[in-house]
Amino acid sequence: MEQMDLEALALFVAVATHGGLNAASRETGVPRATMSRRIRQLETGLGALLLERGRGQMRVTEDGRLLFERAAPLMADLAAVADQLRARDGQVRGSLRISVPNLMARTGMGAIAASFVRKHPQIHLEIDIDDRFVDPVAEGYDLVIRANPAATSDLVGRRFLRSEILLAALPEMPIPSEQDAFVDAVILTATGSQTAWTVECGDRQLRVIPRETLRCSSMMLVYDAVLAGAGAALLPAWLIASDLRNGRLRAWGKVPGREIEAWVLHARSHLTSPKVRAFVETLVDVYRNHGSADQSVRVDPA
Repeated sequence: MEQMDLEALALFVAVATHGGLNAASRETGVPRATMSRRIRQLETGLGALLLERGRGQMRVTEDGRLLFERAAPLMADLAAVADQLRARDGQVRGSLRISVPNLMARTGMGAIAASFVRKHPQIHLEIDIDDRFVDPVAEGYDLVIRANPAATSDLVGRRFLRSEILLAALPEMPIPSEQDAFVDAVILTATGSQTAWTVECGDRQLRVIPRETLRCSSMMLVYDAVLAGAGAALLPAWLIASDLRNGRLRAWGKVPGREIEAWVLHARSHLTSPKVRAFVETLVDVYRNHGSADQSVRVDPA
């Protein structure tokens, strides 16, 4: 059986991952012309068209998609083996590409990343900010960080943060004394329509009807809007802990049975590379040391 050119296969996986020859060339450092020539040789050897090339455009064919779906995990395993062999001298090396949501990006991720690259100077770390769901295999990420990810058999990882959800507002916004009172509210788009909020306030429950003043697609926008006086909102205790301590915000109550969990995830694989394990451990240790792995905040009734 004719041997497959693994280097050409790796270049094809890079092109399919990054969506084109130009992007793949930037990521790999291989000239575009060289990459195109090697992939054509791979197509000739396989007897199959992998990429349809047009005027300024490129599309992965059905055969190319089949090869990519089978080859990408195998190439990742090979890269992990190489990383493990190189790491035997105690140094973690290579490129590490991570996708994080806006919420995490604005709450200490820069400091965590700086600490990580100081500890592992032979790692080239790239962090992209994106609130949408990211498929790490299809989009070329080693790790993705997401809050309350949907259960999936394709991704594995570790939870590094768990926090209660609080109804909070500026201290000068009065807490209603009656049930089912209307209150100005900032709504997170992902939660959909909000007919009522019920929270535990000391030894009693408080039920309010949110009167939407603003709807935001980002938790950080919700948080900023609440601090600016747009109304009350449901916010993670972890996010507003310092604001509660210094009196910038006041918690009206806890949402029973509801939490936010942050996970660092990667594609399921036979092997996990040292660079991935190193970043996951760093992230878990930071939140454990800061007491944020299981964050709860005491709520005093008004």
